[in-house]
Amino acid sequence: MTEEMAYQEKPADPVFAGRIDILYALGRHYLSLPFAVLCVPATMIAGHSPSILPLMPLLLQLVVVIAAEQLTTAYKMRSPGSDPHFWAKRYTFVSAISGATWGMASVFWFVPGSFPAQAYLALAFLGMTATEFIARAAHRPAYVAHTLLALGPLVMLLVWEGGLYARCTALLTVLFATVLVSYCQGLARLLDESIHLRNENGQLVIRLQREKDDAINAREAAETSASAKTVFVANMSHELRTPLNALLGMGQLLERAELSKPQKDHVKVMLQAGRGLQTLIEDVIALTREDVHPSDDEDCDPLQAARVVARLLQPRAWEKRLHLTLSAAPDLPRVAADPRRVRQVLLKLVDNALKFTEHGLVDIRLDVTEDGRSVRFCISDTGQGVAPGVASQLFHPFSPGDISYARKQQGAGLGLAVAKRVIEQAGGEIGFASKPDQGSEFFFTLPVSGLVPKAARPSELEAQAAPPSGISVLIFLPIAAVADATAGMLEPFGNRVVRAGSQFGAQELASREHFDAIIASAGDADMLAAAPGIEAQLIAILLQGERAPASTRNVLRWPTTADQLYRVLEQICRAPEHREPQKAGAIDPVAFSTLEKSLGTKALVDILQCYIVTAEQLTGALTGACRDEKWDEAARLAQDIIGAAGGLGLIAITGAARDFARKAREGHNHDELRNAAQTIAGEHTRTRQALGHLYPDVA
Repeated sequence: MTEEMAYQEKPADPVFAGRIDILYALGRHYLSLPFAVLCVPATMIAGHSPSILPLMPLLLQLVVVIAAEQLTTAYKMRSPGSDPHFWAKRYTFVSAISGATWGMASVFWFVPGSFPAQAYLALAFLGMTATEFIARAAHRPAYVAHTLLALGPLVMLLVWEGGLYARCTALLTVLFATVLVSYCQGLARLLDESIHLRNENGQLVIRLQREKDDAINAREAAETSASAKTVFVANMSHELRTPLNALLGMGQLLERAELSKPQKDHVKVMLQAGRGLQTLIEDVIALTREDVHPSDDEDCDPLQAARVVARLLQPRAWEKRLHLTLSAAPDLPRVAADPRRVRQVLLKLVDNALKFTEHGLVDIRLDVTEDGRSVRFCISDTGQGVAPGVASQLFHPFSPGDISYARKQQGAGLGLAVAKRVIEQAGGEIGFASKPDQGSEFFFTLPVSGLVPKAARPSELEAQAAPPSGISVLIFLPIAAVADATAGMLEPFGNRVVRAGSQFGAQELASREHFDAIIASAGDADMLAAAPGIEAQLIAILLQGERAPASTRNVLRWPTTADQLYRVLEQICRAPEHREPQKAGAIDPVAFSTLEKSLGTKALVDILQCYIVTAEQLTGALTGACRDEKWDEAARLAQDIIGAAGGLGLIAITGAARDFARKAREGHNHDELRNAAQTIAGEHTRTRQALGHLYPDVA
């Protein structure tokens, strides 16, 4: 132990330590025993004098093997940080002892005068030496010590025997041992390289893990900082806006008061400066706020937003004697953006156009892009244009373009940066085209919020789309509430609705079964469209913050109405020639659509609530009459159910009640009548659930 502690004072070479690990790991000392066992019978046969002496070296080698295994066990249980040189020397010593036992055994097993026995012995020793090379080559001193002590006595015995063949065998043994010893150095070099690479990889993994932990900590610190900044911006927004609004309010009161002309001019300058400061504060807050989450209202009428902006800025145009015009393509679709943000961007761009235009006009144009997936807003003017030198910095904060003119117009250079941030957060693009002294054209695009254009959206006075019936639909939506609501729009009308719990399950179902349509989230629609074997039409439901998928034009933004879903299904679903029979719907979609159109939703809900109460009483009384075997009364109650449900288009329970009345008239047995009554109760439950899906107030 003292010697080992002395070795620990020296710094350990990690490469050498790894090589010693391999040395002990590959040590299989018992592998040479079969060669020793094979030497004993050959010696006995060739010597013609049976003796116990040839067995003595074999027993000695067993003792050495046991000692070597004990050394290997001690190495595995060594204390951490122990010096590898100490263990290398111990292994070399044991290897020398093992080799000495073989050398001593050669004296016992050598048969003078019998070259076949001598050649056999040399062959066994060479096989043993090659086997030991595998275990001891990682540390050449250990192998050299074993080989010299094991083969040296045999070589001397062969030389002492004399004769051509014996001396040639001795020379061959020496050559074989020399070649194996020379290989030790090359093998050790390869081991060193592999160990070095392994150590470097281990250090790299540790360093990457450390860097990952640092990155996670940095991200958490950044998120904390961003949260603190958001709180700070919110607080400053309140603290700055409140006194500024008070100052502007007092200034407006002074402007209306009876003041002298110099005093009114002073008040006018104060109001202009205050409004400029208010705009600057709003822009700074909008630019620095980390609020990238979508608004709750992400459905905007682009034409209505443009009209509001045009009305607000028309007095400004009249004041400068400019023409402010607005034109739009027919049937513009709605866009997926917050209406307030759309008006904010339009207000900044149109205000800039009016600010930097001295004569001519400012035109606002709205149209649909060529692919039909976006609405393009374009604001063109006949002003001074944008200088080429500042075009690349135009959308950067505090980059107001022509500095001299911008300062004259009191521009801070934040408006376009704010507009770019708002448009990109909404999933659109913004840009401009300009020539100096020939005007500018600023444009931005916003994605369409759905397939149904504004002109085609049904109003309260227009006919609503009839719900589909008898179609097969696969629903894969990640949010359970959205999936439940979507299924509730389809199940009451006898449609087959299958829900998938995972993307793999949805792909498997869609490729194995027939579906008229697949309703999926925007993120999963592209993946399902790329899956092999799926032929059904895809309908993508856009949740807040999602982009429209490229795989389908059938896009509906959530929350969507049942009428919008029905219209899309009506466009893409075609009745197949061969379709499996579906269970009849609880509700007749055509009759219900007519009732809702003629009565209105509120009146229809009141009627359905009364029906639910009446149907509960009638089905309960019918069950009791069947239990008491009052079949005439049961038949009358079934007719009452037909009268109550038939006029409302509740076809499932109406059909079940008619079947009961028919069986009662034809005198069917009591068991069949009881089963028919249970069918009525079951259809009543299904109808009530279907009505609850369509009109939550009914439940």
